[in-house]
Amino acid sequence: MTAIISAIQVVAALCVLGAVKIWAPVCSGMLTLETGKEVAMKCHYAGQAAIAVAVILLVSAGITFFAKSAHKLVQVISIVGAVMLFLLFTSLIGICANTQMSCHTTALWGKGAAIVIIIAAVVDLLAGKKGQIPN
Repeated sequence: MTAIISAIQVVAALCVLGAVKIWAPVCSGMLTLETGKEVAMKCHYAGQAAIAVAVILLVSAGITFFAKSAHKLVQVISIVGAVMLFLLFTSLIGICANTQMSCHTTALWGKGAAIVIIIAAVVDLLAGKKGQIPN
């Protein structure tokens, strides 16, 4: 069962990477400041942070697959990472207020993947394998 859960977590993390980079990239628009300088919008930074968190989640899913011990700890790390991923698009960094912008699609992929990872990790923790919660 751990192999299936790890595979689900890997696919979810890859979906975040694919969404941010390939099929639902964040806005490429620039924000012009009063000084005339142009900076990237906050959704750009949310996308970059999502890539970093998705890589961490991908690594933790790989560790979960191969780990003989500390399985519980790795799944807790996955849960924390997935919660961070979810919050990146809502309150930590956020996305554009305009619902017509493409970053809303990216955020939907990121939030959905985060929820899938959290559910998979909780199921794995409650499964009762050695090193997990019910023992």
